[in-house]
Amino acid sequence: MNPQARNFALRVIVVAAILLSLGEFFGTGLVTPILPTIAWEIETVDDSFRVDSIDVVSKKNNTVIQLKVAQIRPMIIGDHVLQPKSIRFFEPNVLVGSVLQPIIVFLAILLSWQTKSYLSILIRLLLGVPVAVVLVATNTPLAFVGAMWDFRELVPNLEPHTLVYWNDFLQTGGPLVMAIASALLVVSVADRLTSYQPGNRQASPPVN
Repeated sequence: MNPQARNFALRVIVVAAILLSLGEFFGTGLVTPILPTIAWEIETVDDSFRVDSIDVVSKKNNTVIQLKVAQIRPMIIGDHVLQPKSIRFFEPNVLVGSVLQPIIVFLAILLSWQTKSYLSILIRLLLGVPVAVVLVATNTPLAFVGAMWDFRELVPNLEPHTLVYWNDFLQTGGPLVMAIASALLVVSVADRLTSYQPGNRQASPPVN
């Protein structure tokens, strides 16, 4: 293996291990403030649902985000129509660690990528804030909606809701792919910004 690539891989492993340890201790505190935003996004993306409660709870020795969601509009599922009922609730959950995982990978790459100045790291982190928000917004809330629309086991030959396919993507490594691609994009943009020197541009020849 190329020595530069090996050193980068080692830095990523070390930084990711540190971030994972911090996530283990502070995961609940980091996730809890964004729960109302997750609930809002679920209701905005699909007005068939109303989030009655969303909490971080312990479940079978795991810390999860637990939802209780009421259906408030009819859901068309193939040739069937599922009418709202006051006694029907969806109760999906997701591990807190799975919410933090893509952010940890994203930050590990940003902090581990070789740089010649602290300014470059600062720019990476500043650019990384909105990108991290997008990673969270396209992960957990949409996964919840996709899971609540997934009736493939109950209805044969069902053409699923679009977000069911998106949830399949998220469940098969999608967040990590998005995190890696986003980190490489941010690193590239940050490096271009720090290496840009307007004074080095060649003057255009005079026009007669």
